Amino acid sequence: MSNDKDTQLEVLSRHYSETFQLLKTDVAKRDRLFLYILIVIFILLLYMSAPTAMSELLNNFVRIQLGDKSETNLIDVSFMGAILLLGLLSLSHTYFQTVLHVERQYNYVYQLEKQLSQHFGELAFIREGTFYKSHRRKFSEWTKAIFWVLFPLLFLLFIIIWLIFLWGRSQAPFAYQIVDTLISLSILISLGFYLLALIKKK
Repeated sequence: MSNDKDTQLEVLSRHYSETFQLLKTDVAKRDRLFLYILIVIFILLLYMSAPTAMSELLNNFVRIQLGDKSETNLIDVSFMGAILLLGLLSLSHTYFQTVLHVERQYNYVYQLEKQLSQHFGELAFIREGTFYKSHRRKFSEWTKAIFWVLFPLLFLLFIIIWLIFLWGRSQAPFAYQIVDTLISLSILISLGFYLLALIKKK
């Protein structure tokens, strides 16, 4: 009977270690996606503030790479805006999925720790659950507020500002305006599902 318990404990401990490593990988992925989203938003803000300058920079770069000495614009800056927006859609959708997956993984890790800690008088395997919650609660809540509240609200504000720019000051052709609007609405839908999932979890 003792050997069975030892075997179960060993299997559970190994599974906990593997799960925790997967969680660390997903957290790193989440943080990278967060940074990439901020970079794309920053470039789009530059595009909104000076589309002509962005067009010149882009076309000068392309002409240098191609060895073209003409002054002809090879790429429409509106095309670059649409590509950046598509990239933002892809990054944000993956980011939302990753954040939700990380939260589910944390809950699973807490369950494993609860089972393991029972074998050690609640003194071991409590790092991510009991210990972290009791000793780093304020910082944990602040981190959660950034990912769950502050960033989604700022992201929503950015998309609204982008749509106002697109239909107000943008010189983009009508076709690009339609495409950019559809992409923006897709981002808003993903953001809405993300916030709904967070509210249900809370």
